[in-house]
Amino acid sequence: MTPFWRCLAILISLLAAWCTTVAAQTRAEKPPDSELSECEGAEAALDVTSEQMTFDRDTQTFIFEDKVRVKRCDLVIDCDRLQVVRYADENRIKHVIATGNVRFQDGTRHAVADRADYYEDEQKLVLVGSPRAWDVDEQNEVSGEEIIVFLAEERILVSGARVRFHPDPSSGSEQ
Repeated sequence: MTPFWRCLAILISLLAAWCTTVAAQTRAEKPPDSELSECEGAEAALDVTSEQMTFDRDTQTFIFEDKVRVKRCDLVIDCDRLQVVRYADENRIKHVIATGNVRFQDGTRHAVADRADYYEDEQKLVLVGSPRAWDVDEQNEVSGEEIIVFLAEERILVSGARVRFHPDPSSGSEQ
């Protein structure tokens, strides 16, 4: 796989992990008996912490504020504010908005933005406000004005794109 496609695959897998994490929070069914570890599949435990949480029954909105941290297995999301909107008639997520110093980390993969919007029905994640994603091991990076990830299609659209490729130090090129 070329560095460009590897970089995009990393970004898509990182963002897909985040979306799966958010979507897992509203699933009520128990996982089937299987040999899955606690960190495999959509049923993995989700841990959300913050200094304050508010729930508005009329709008079906959870708001987590101040030092928000979402953890699911190796995935960690930090932000200043997380808003989770559910459908009123279903226990299902409609829209998630993470704002203020949004940071994702999944192993060696990282992403940052000022805001991240996730739309469950469209399986779409939109990162704005200097969004950037990179892999610490590979040193490859993608950034732009806006990064849109279409999860179901495994497609990414970056407005004002900049992709930085760094040579693989193990590729045998010596100086």
